[in-house]
Parts: sequence; C-alpha cells; structure tokens
Amino acid sequence: MTIDLDAPADTRVMGLVHRALRRDLARAAAVLDERPYPFDRQRTALADHLVWMMGFLHHHHETEDEHLYPLVRDRDPAAAPLLDRMNTDHESIVPAMAALTAAARRYRETPDARAELGGAVDRLTALLVPHLDREEREMMPVVSGAISEREWRHWDQEYNVGPLNPLQLADQGLWILDGLEGADRTAITELVPPIPRWIIVELMTGRYRRAAFRRWRAPEFSPLRAVLHGEQSAEVAAAPAAVWEILADVPRVGEWSHECHAAAWLDGATAAAPGARFRGRNHSGRSRWSRACTVTEVVPERALGWITHGGIYGDHTEWRYTLEPAGTGTRITQTYRVQAMPRWFDRLAWRITPAHHDRSAALRDDLFRLGRLAAQAPSRA
Repeated sequence: MTIDLDAPADTRVMGLVHRALRRDLARAAAVLDERPYPFDRQRTALADHLVWMMGFLHHHHETEDEHLYPLVRDRDPAAAPLLDRMNTDHESIVPAMAALTAAARRYRETPDARAELGGAVDRLTALLVPHLDREEREMMPVVSGAISEREWRHWDQEYNVGPLNPLQLADQGLWILDGLEGADRTAITELVPPIPRWIIVELMTGRYRRAAFRRWRAPEFSPLRAVLHGEQSAEVAAAPAAVWEILADVPRVGEWSHECHAAAWLDGATAAAPGARFRGRNHSGRSRWSRACTVTEVVPERALGWITHGGIYGDHTEWRYTLEPAGTGTRITQTYRVQAMPRWFDRLAWRITPAHHDRSAALRDDLFRLGRLAAQAPSRA
C-alpha cells in the first residue's frame, strides 16, 4: 500500500498506545484486588512492569511536550489554549506517576504494600484516563490538521522508535500489539520494516507471552496445561457455624475431600490461624503426594484460605473457602488458583494425574459431602 506522506498525519497510533496503557492499568487494578493476591514471582513481575510503564509514560509525555506539540503550536497558533491544557494535564499527572512508581518498588520488596499500590493505580487511572480521552478526542484532530504524515512519522521514528535497541523495540511493540486485531494491528506492524517485523512477530512473541503470563497469570498467556483457576459452589442444609466447625478442623479434611485423605498440623499448631502450617496427604489414581500448607486467612464462619508449598517441585496453589447464609443453610464457595508451577512439572502432573484435567465435578461433590457431614453433626445449641 502506497502512503501519501504529504497527507494530514494519521494519528490513530496514538489511540492504540493509549489503549495499551488503559488496558494494563485495568489489569493491574484487577490483579491487585482479586483473591488470591499475587504470589512472589507474579508480585515482582507485576511491580517491575508497572515501573516500566511509568517510565514509558514519562517518555511518551516528554516527546509530546518537547517535540510534537511545539511543532503543532508553531503551525497552528490558534491551538495554543488546547496545547496549554495538555501541558497542564501532563504536569498534574506527574505526582501520581511518581507515587505509583514508589509504591510498585515497595510492593516488589514486600506484599504488605499491595493495598498501597492498588490505591496508587486507582489514583493515576482517575487522572490519566480523562486526559487520554481528551487527547484523542480534541488534540489529535488538531495535530492531524497541523502536520503531515511525513512529519508525524519523523517525530515517531526520531524520538520514540529510534532510541530503542532491538530488544526494547520488540518488547514495546508487542506490548502495544497485545489484543489488537485487523486494521489496528496492521497500523502498528506496518511501522516496522519487513525483516525486523517478521523477527518481532514470529520469533519474539513467545518472549512477550512468557513475561505477560508472569505478571497477569491469565489463561490467554499460559504455557501450562493445568487449569489455573477454578470455582465451585454448593448450597447445603447445615448452618454456617456447623460447616465452619468441620472445615476449620483441618485434620478432618479426609472425611469430605475426594483427594486429600489426611492432614496433620505442623510446628505445634493445633487450630486454624494465619501462619499456622499443616501437611496434607493426597492421592489420585496411582499418584501419591503430600504438600506442606500455610493458612493465609481465617474469618470464623465466613472464610478460610491456605497456600500449598511444592518444595523442590516449585508449585504453589492457594485454596479458599467462603461461607454465606442461604436460608437456613449455607452457600459454600471454593476457589483455587495456581500461583506457581514450573513447565516441566506441569507436563508431568498432566500425564500422571489425568483426573486434574477437569476437577469441577469432583470438587463440587466435596462441598456437598462437607455439607452433609455438617448437617449430621450433633447440634451444639
């Protein structure tokens, strides 16, 4: 396709860059707010990505303020009030960017900074998204009317693409391409010459997907065969207090679980409390294994959670049970999320425990067994 470089600038790429920023701020807010919260490797990957994003955003605004908008101001003096508004927007966003960067660095060091980082993401989003919307709706038509496609491409190549080394160019390009299809995807890829484009799209996509999976743990990026997340619910006749009495008595898990047949407290623990440890012993088909577990959440008659530790196998899964009154009974909801699993172990587990390919029915039956056990328990009234 022949490009008329003397035509008005085609600024739609600006909107696609903005889309990537909105997308990952929304992803970060969701990941930080949703249980189970990011485990160690995901936590550090997410923190690093947010720091990188703030660096990208700072450079993005800098190249606009120092190179693009002065050119527009010179060509279209009537645009001065809008350009001043863009500059004011950029200045007002700087403190929120700095706060998010600082919070992300603290979160990298300690999970205790999760709530702080979530708040920083929300505050930046509240400032940044209206600015991005205004820039696309009001500023970009003015830019398109003031400069040519040749000048637009020169600005982009000189100040956005040119300073990047090949690896940085690939990572940034694939980040922008994430989720794009059709004409939007072509608008980005055609900015890169054919040979580098082929290398980036065909050879570097796997690198981007691995990095995206580390920070988002999303199925669309997963290299694993294991189901990463599951949720099952059941309404049972027993009251929450009766269900809780059995659920929180961890050594009784073998009475209702289809797979965990025994559990014992470790390190002198005798009851469920945050930080208490126990070991569960499991079997599925011919497979036998055990996992040490750490209790992560205890809200009597409402919520119990723990995380499994795979030791030398490197796998970690967080399990969580919530109880809600449902008439005279209880709605039990069980969720699990695989927090870490090496690819080699994923392949091994997929082969030797085929029952894990789809556990939904078995896990739901566990909840009904738990409910029946609780309903049969003597009343403590």
